Amino acid sequence: MDSKQRRQAILEEINKSQSPIKGSQLAKIFDVSRQVIVQDIALLRARGEEIIATPQGYMTPRSTSKQRYRRVIACKHSYEDMEDELMIIIDYGGTVIDVVVEHEVYGEFRAELMLSSPYEVKSFSKDMQREGVKPLSSLRQGIHLHTIEAEDPKILDKIEVALREKGYILED
Repeated sequence: MDSKQRRQAILEEINKSQSPIKGSQLAKIFDVSRQVIVQDIALLRARGEEIIATPQGYMTPRSTSKQRYRRVIACKHSYEDMEDELMIIIDYGGTVIDVVVEHEVYGEFRAELMLSSPYEVKSFSKDMQREGVKPLSSLRQGIHLHTIEAEDPKILDKIEVALREKGYILED
C-alpha cells in the first residue's frame, strides 16, 4: 500500500469508527509509526478533510437527526477545579465541545475536547496528570471559554446556573 492509499484507508477507518480512534491504534492497523499517522492526518486536513483531534483520538464530525443547541460560556477557575467544572456540564446532559484561550501574542488557542461522558472527563483529567501538563486556561490565570452543546436550551441554562453557583462563570 502506498502512502496515498494509506491516507485514504486511514480516513475510511476514522469515518467508520463509532468513537474517536487513537493515533497509536491507527499506527498498529497500518504498521507505521505514530509520527507517520500524524503526518498523514495533516495531509488529509490540508486537502480539506474534516478530521478533529480530541483527547480520545481522531474523529470526523457526525451529523445527527436531533437538533442540538450550542452556547459559549466564559469561565474562570483554578486547575484543581477543572474536573469539577467539566463534570457539572456532563452531569446536566451537556457536551463540552472545546476550550478557547486568548493569548496576548498568538491570539486564540482552541482545543477540541468533545467530552460527553464521565469516563471521558476522568480519562482526560488522568491523561493531563500523567503527562504533567497544565490546561490551556493556565495561560490566562484560569480564564477560558467553552462551547457547550445540549439537546435543549433549558439544559444549557441549568448548566450555567450550576457553574455560576460554584463560582466558575466569569462575571463582569
